[in-house]
Amino acid sequence: MQHASDRALFANQLRGVAVIAVLIVHWCGVYWFSRDVVASYIHAPVVEGPSSSMIYWLTIPTFNYGPFGVSIFFLISGFVIPFSLNRLEPAKFLVARFLRIYPTYIVASLIMLGLVYLSSRYWGQAFTMPWDRLFANLLLLQGNAHYPSIDMVNWTLAIEIKFYIMAALLYRSIKAGNTLPIILFAVAVLAACEALPGLLAGWDLRPGLVDSLKTELMCVIFMFIGTGFYHHYTGTYTLRKLLAYITILMTVFLICWPHTDWIVQMPSVPQNYVYGLLVFALSYSMKGYFRPFAPLDFIANISYSIYVTHSIIGYLSIRILMDQGLSFPVSGLLTLGFVLTLAYALHRLVEVPTMKLGKAIFKHKARPAPAAPVELEQATK
Repeated sequence: MQHASDRALFANQLRGVAVIAVLIVHWCGVYWFSRDVVASYIHAPVVEGPSSSMIYWLTIPTFNYGPFGVSIFFLISGFVIPFSLNRLEPAKFLVARFLRIYPTYIVASLIMLGLVYLSSRYWGQAFTMPWDRLFANLLLLQGNAHYPSIDMVNWTLAIEIKFYIMAALLYRSIKAGNTLPIILFAVAVLAACEALPGLLAGWDLRPGLVDSLKTELMCVIFMFIGTGFYHHYTGTYTLRKLLAYITILMTVFLICWPHTDWIVQMPSVPQNYVYGLLVFALSYSMKGYFRPFAPLDFIANISYSIYVTHSIIGYLSIRILMDQGLSFPVSGLLTLGFVLTLAYALHRLVEVPTMKLGKAIFKHKARPAPAAPVELEQATK
């Protein structure tokens, strides 16, 4: 019989894999292939010279570490969030989730901006950050308000927030394992992707609002695939029903894609969401074989803090260290140590206390996590 600790290990270790994939794409890919963008964010001159040979032996045909890692994060959220909804009513659930996301993200962003200011001083460049752009980003509304991201990664957190809201709205359906409302939501998003641009033509809306919402809600459809695995885990869905549910949501998700402003990413990015789903499904089917592995567990446990600190801070650290004459591999290793140290401190000083605060505010008698029947567990192996 599968217990809650087994569930946590399976999902938690996948978080570690996902954040490692994201680190690789940003530090070994974006850093070299988007040099002008990176330079503008860290207020530094564009890095010159050939790219590190390291990035070539990390390259896998048709595989992109970034969307692969993000897809894993999304599926994990879809899988674990129903466990929270099973314990908290919607309003309390939303407050608890906002406490989980915002304090850590805001503190990480302020630290990042402080280091970017120091980077600008190091390079002798002017530092600017308009207040409206800053507040839109700190509220994770930057895409909806049509402001540039301050860190190039918070778009996923904006999608997480939308998922929490939709999960709260579909609270009763998720608790009951009712598939229809989630599928109707997915179909409604598809219809909106098709029809809204024409229906809202001429309306005086904030630029980018409709496009950003279409993209975010499309990703929420993908996240609800993880919820199907939750229902299979708890015995609500048979394996056949799970496969049908996944097929429907994945199909709608992929049909939505060309109707968003992500159309330019086809087919290379969507196929990596398919890879992520396959890895998640395989890991789920083998969850009973997962065992503690200290290095991966450590990274997984602080994965959120790593995610919100690694991007811009990583770029400016690597750039400055290379300017001091260090090679890219050495600069990357030193930066990894710096980011892990910073992330661990953020985890201990902000992330854990605010998580405890959320639990203290809504203190309740915990119910044991539901376990899948033995015969269902055997059927998935």
